[in-house]
Amino acid sequence: MKKVAVLGSTGSIGTQTLDIIEQNRDKLKVHSLVAYSNEKLLSRQVDCFAPHYSALISQKGKNCLIEAVEGADVAVVATSGITALECVLFCLDNGIDVAIANKETLVCAGELVMSKMGKAKLFPIDSEHCAIRECLLGHNGRVNKILLTASGGPFWDIPSDSLANVTAEQALKHPNWNMGQKITVDSATMMNKSLEVVEAKFLFGIPAEQIQIVVHRQSVVHSMVEFANGEVVAQLATADMRLPIQLALLGEEGNFSCKSVDFARLLTLTFEQCDFDKFPCARLGYEIWNYPPLCRTVMNGANDVCVESFLRGKLSFDAFYNIILTAVKHFENEARRAELNVDNICLFDRRAKEYTRKLINGELC
Repeated sequence: MKKVAVLGSTGSIGTQTLDIIEQNRDKLKVHSLVAYSNEKLLSRQVDCFAPHYSALISQKGKNCLIEAVEGADVAVVATSGITALECVLFCLDNGIDVAIANKETLVCAGELVMSKMGKAKLFPIDSEHCAIRECLLGHNGRVNKILLTASGGPFWDIPSDSLANVTAEQALKHPNWNMGQKITVDSATMMNKSLEVVEAKFLFGIPAEQIQIVVHRQSVVHSMVEFANGEVVAQLATADMRLPIQLALLGEEGNFSCKSVDFARLLTLTFEQCDFDKFPCARLGYEIWNYPPLCRTVMNGANDVCVESFLRGKLSFDAFYNIILTAVKHFENEARRAELNVDNICLFDRRAKEYTRKLINGELC
């Protein structure tokens, strides 16, 4: 019986994780549940799964995350931002496996996380990195390229000159996936691909220039790996996040099966080059390596504020890239002199967000 700590239990990934646990009660047990502030849903989850520990971050602070994982076998990290960074490092130091659905942890602290590998395992919970991991399993060939698929979001087919006028309501209508607001907007700007390029570089130890973004509108091929001999291995599945969650927690042994791909009705699979001119945020995953490590935290924090401002109608959709890059360049020299550690990641995250809010609000000279 594997004891699971679910951090971010009331969000999209958290609730789907509990679906998997419910269908595999003979193999999985909820050890702890932590949410940010949704007390009503957390209370219902506690009644259903009777965890050893439960807490709200908004009431107890982020230190409750470490209390939650103590005694667990695996922690599903589905919290937002860098809230769980210290907890992830604690888990890896103490032999607790981490199933990570949070992009920010590796984006901001990839070097710190990967330096802890050995006592515990790190499993990616997203469709792309899960697919890459599946493609690599049992294959000893030298990797030539990772082909990171992207849906293109809701605006792939609209004219570039229309992007300035798109609304938050339109951005939140993803054609293939049902996700939280933040990741859905990131998908629309394709900023999510930049974050995933950084993640893939750390997870699979491959340079960013060997990671290619491929736009695949149908979201059936979740990513591919090209090997040195020219062979390409792909993972195909319907769009259901419960599959990568189950693979992280149980491998192929779980009871859940996502809906089969219907090849009889699937007429076409298409692949296109990423349009970096139309979606410049997708370039940041490559450009950010020209800056010191803490600038990845600045990039991430600035994007968080851009998403927040866009959802409130205070920022146009086509302004993200310039705002984020301005913030990165503003902190570049300071970041070059600072050590990459948890305290500095938290500091640069906070200051980058403060700076970006002032930049968007026109409060800077």
